[in-house]
Amino acid sequence: MNLPSITAEEYELLAEARELARRSNGPSRERAGAIAVTRDGGRFPGVALRVAGSPALSICAVPVALGAARAGTDAPVTLLVLWIAATAAEQPCGLCLQLWLELAPAARFLRQREDGEPRVLSLAELLPDPFTRFEPTTGAAPA
Repeated sequence: MNLPSITAEEYELLAEARELARRSNGPSRERAGAIAVTRDGGRFPGVALRVAGSPALSICAVPVALGAARAGTDAPVTLLVLWIAATAAEQPCGLCLQLWLELAPAARFLRQREDGEPRVLSLAELLPDPFTRFEPTTGAAPA
């Protein structure tokens, strides 16, 4: 199997994401840091934010980084870097994948778990049958 290579700059970004994860406010087993890199060279950080007593209101590091990039520049995101604790989920969650699809569909995605080697992940493999943008409804009843 021919695996995509990881550049020296991408290894540096993974190290930055690991440092960012320390700023997550949840338990250490859920810590995550992300960086959205844009075509114009911008680097937009994100950390996992946990809401005590309400996991449904918590947010992963990837959406935070993508939101920061969206707010900070019109340039497209070309690379998403994610570092996660060893006990975190193996793959990005549904919200992360959907936002990746909608806000950075052409971005390379690099993920490293605390206990493993960096991996390049494919959006098409992780989200083979994605939701697409819905057309607004007119409110008319079907014929």
